[in-house]
Amino acid sequence: MKTFLFIAPSFFTRALAALALGLALMGLHGSAMALTTEHGTICKPYGNSNTAGLYASIYGVANYSGAGLAVICPVVRTVTVPAGSSFSVWVDGSAAASDTTYCSLYSTNYDGSYLGAASFSATGAFSRLLTLPDTQVPYYSSQSVYCYVPNNGNLYDIEPNQ
Repeated sequence: MKTFLFIAPSFFTRALAALALGLALMGLHGSAMALTTEHGTICKPYGNSNTAGLYASIYGVANYSGAGLAVICPVVRTVTVPAGSSFSVWVDGSAAASDTTYCSLYSTNYDGSYLGAASFSATGAFSRLLTLPDTQVPYYSSQSVYCYVPNNGNLYDIEPNQ
C-alpha cells in the first residue's frame, strides 16, 4: 500500500510536468509562427489622406474614385529574417481584365533610408508574391506595400509569408 501511494504522486507529477511542457512548446511554436494577414482596409490613400473614392468593406478596399488611385499598406513583420533567406508578402486583389494593378513592396531602414523594393503588375484577379532578400530587411527596418489600383479595382489583403 505504501508503494502505491509513493508511485501514484510521482506518476501524476510526471504526467503534469509532461503536459505543462507540451503546452509550453505549443505556445512557443504558435507565437513564432504568428499569422499576420492584414485586411485590405488597413490600406490608406497615398499622399492626401482625405482622398475620396477609397471604400472599405468586408472584402477589403475598393477604388470607386472614377480614376486610378494609389494606396499604401503597412506590413506587419513579427520575426526577423534569417541570414541567407528572404522576406515575402502576398498581395491579393482584383480589377477588370482590361485594367492593370501595380504593386511594390518597399523596405526602409530605421532612419528612413531606402533599402530595396520588389514589384509586380497584374490584370484581373490576382494573388501575387513580392520578395526581398534578407539584406534588404534588417532587424530595425519597416516594410510597406504601395499599389496603384485602377478604377473599380480591389485590394483584399496583404499577407507576410513568415
